[in-house]
Amino acid sequence: MTLPHDAQSAGSPEQEEIRRLRAEVARLQLEKDEAGKTTPKPPGHGSGLARRIVAVFLVVLTAVLACATVPALYLRSEVLDTDRYVATVAPLASDPAIQAELANKVTAQITEAIDIEGITREAMTELGKVAPRAAAVITGLAPAIAEQTRTLIHTAVTRFVASPQFQDLWTQVNRVAHQGIVNLATGETGGTVSIDESGTVTISTQEIIARVKTLLVEQGVDIANRIPEVDAQITLLQSPELARATEAIQTLDRTAPILAWLTALSAIGAIAVAPRGWRRRTTSRLGLGLAVAMALLALGLAIGLNIFLSTVPAGTVSPAAAESLVETLVAPLRTAVRFVFVVGLLIAVAAFLSGHSRPAERVRQGLAGAGDYLTGKVGAGQARPWQHWLARYRRILEAAILGVAVLVLILWQYPTAAVAIWTAVLAGLAILLVELLCRPAVVAAHADEPVTTGAPEQSNPTLPLP
Repeated sequence: MTLPHDAQSAGSPEQEEIRRLRAEVARLQLEKDEAGKTTPKPPGHGSGLARRIVAVFLVVLTAVLACATVPALYLRSEVLDTDRYVATVAPLASDPAIQAELANKVTAQITEAIDIEGITREAMTELGKVAPRAAAVITGLAPAIAEQTRTLIHTAVTRFVASPQFQDLWTQVNRVAHQGIVNLATGETGGTVSIDESGTVTISTQEIIARVKTLLVEQGVDIANRIPEVDAQITLLQSPELARATEAIQTLDRTAPILAWLTALSAIGAIAVAPRGWRRRTTSRLGLGLAVAMALLALGLAIGLNIFLSTVPAGTVSPAAAESLVETLVAPLRTAVRFVFVVGLLIAVAAFLSGHSRPAERVRQGLAGAGDYLTGKVGAGQARPWQHWLARYRRILEAAILGVAVLVLILWQYPTAAVAIWTAVLAGLAILLVELLCRPAVVAAHADEPVTTGAPEQSNPTLPLP
C-alpha cells in the first residue's frame, strides 16, 4: 500500500513526521502490552486482596446483623404501635380454639364464684320444707339441677364468645392489654395482660363475665344475679422459656435502632470497600447473604416455636389455643422475614444481570433482540426526536424509577413479600418500557459511531513502513 498522491508529494518533512508517529505508536503499544502483563495495583487504593477480604467480611456481618435486626424491629413495632398489635390479634376472636378455651375457663370461673351446687342444695332444702313427703326426692335433684345450670352458663358463654359483640369486646380488651406486651419488653408490671416470673401470660375476664351475667339475667337465670364483680384472670399461655427469654426481648427492644443502622452501614461499607471490578459481585453476594440469613432465621423460628409450644403445660391451656395464639403473634415476624428474603433475592438477581458474566450478557442480548424485533414491528423507520432525547437521558430516568421503587419500600409502613415482588415487577416493566421506546435511537447512535480497532496502527493501513 502507498500514501495518497498529496502525501507523497509533501517531501521529506512529511516522511519524517510519519516515522515519528509510527515510533510513538509502537512505544504506546509496547507500554500497553507491558501494562496488561504486570497489572499494577491502582495507586492509593490499597491491596485488592485485602479489600476483597474486608468486603466479604462485611457481607457476612450484614447477614448476621440482619438476623437480629428483623426480630428487633418486629418486636419494636409490635410494642410501640397499638393499632398494629390490635389488628394482629383481632382474628383470634373468631378462632374456634380460642373461643372454646375462653368459654371453658370463663364458665369455670363463674361456677366457682357462685357455688352453684351449694345454692341449689339450699333451694331444694327450703323446697323440701314446704313438701316434707318429697323432701328426699327434691334434695336428690340438686346435683342434676346444678349440672344443668353449668351447662346453661356454658352455652350462654359459648354463644357470647361467638357473637359480634364479643369481637368488639375482644378488640377493646386487647387495646388495653397491649400494655402487657410493653411490660414484657420494658420489664414493668401491671396492665390487663400480665406476665409473671414463671412465664405465665394471663388476661382479665372481668368485662367478659359482666357481659355474660347480663345475658343470663336477661334469659331469666336468677342465679346469675349472685355472680360477683371480680377481676378474674385466665391463663392464655404458660412456658418457662418465655420467662427466660424476657431479658433477650428487652435487649432486642433497646438495641433495635442501633442494629438497623449497623446493618445498613455494614451493607454500604461492603459495596464501598470492594475493588472496582468486584462491586457488582459484592452487591449480588450481599443480596444472597440476606436471603440465606432470612432462610436460616425462618428455619430457626419454626424449630424454636415447636420447642416453645412443647414446654406449655397441657393443664393450663389447650395445645390448640396456645398454637393459635403464638402463630398469630408471630405472623408479622414471618411476614418481615419473607419480605427481606425477597428483597435480598431481587438485589442479587439485579446485580447479577447487570454484570459482565456470560449468562448475564446472554440475557441482555436476548432482551435487546426482543426489543429490536418489537420496535421493528411497531415502528420501523428512523428514530424520532423524542426517542433521541429519551435515549440520551434513559439512565437518569431508569435511576429515578429505581429510586421511586426504593422509596415505596421504605415509606410503606408494613411491607410484605408481595409488596416487594410487585414493586420490583412494576419497576422492571417501567425500565423495560423506557428501553423499548428509545431502542431505535440507541441502534441508530451505535450505527453512526466510527468503528475502531484496538491497535492504533491498524487505523492507518496506508502508512508505509519507514
